[in-house]
Amino acid sequence: MTSTHTRPAEPTSDSLVESLAPLPAPPSLAALRDALSSPGVIPSEVDALIAAIAQRPAGDPEALRERTDYLLSLMTLPGDASVLTGSAGITVRTAAVEALLELGYPYALEVPPDALERARREQRLPTTAAPTSRLLRSPILATTATLLCLALQLILMALPDVRTLDDVGALLTPYLLPVIAPALLAILGTWTKTRPLQYLGSLGLGIQGLFWFGGVFMLTRMASKVPWLWVAAPWYLPFIACYLVWPRPLPPPEADS
Repeated sequence: MTSTHTRPAEPTSDSLVESLAPLPAPPSLAALRDALSSPGVIPSEVDALIAAIAQRPAGDPEALRERTDYLLSLMTLPGDASVLTGSAGITVRTAAVEALLELGYPYALEVPPDALERARREQRLPTTAAPTSRLLRSPILATTATLLCLALQLILMALPDVRTLDDVGALLTPYLLPVIAPALLAILGTWTKTRPLQYLGSLGLGIQGLFWFGGVFMLTRMASKVPWLWVAAPWYLPFIACYLVWPRPLPPPEADS
């Protein structure tokens, strides 16, 4: 049995020319910067620019001066180009700040203070500013705690005066207004996302907690056999509701470049 062996085809002159052709040059820094301002910018272009500016230029003063001017221009790009984010989660502006700092003295002194502050804030957010739990931000949880606090206070303060249905008006007496008003402000502010109402309601709930805490403390000091008051009295509920209703800090605004 004879075996056949096929010789590989000889490369043609055209294929040799194509294989010896130089590879396309990478886009220039100016082209990468212009691409950021185009409507069809894609994430890979942002990554390419961030990777390019991370490479230190030649050590001669002319190249360093040119790179410094280029990095400063990236911090003031029109529109939202400066805040485009790469796959590593860093914006173009922050990458430019870090690259300019890497150039060292005297070029690093040219970093604008506002750009440096935003860069430092952006880098701190993932590590030191832990996001608030979604459960703690839930308006349902805040409303439930506030209503429970209000109900227990009304039971302890007003129901002893309510013996028949004709005495229900005791729940509307003016001295109960400091109990009811903070809860209403807190619930209304929570659901309408009105921060002044949230502040007022939360402050009122905190004051209620202080009054309850003071009352329980005085009773337990005068009568040594009532330590159960620390659990039975709802002194802690206003503090819990106060914390849940208090509006969370707003994210820092982006200053205009």
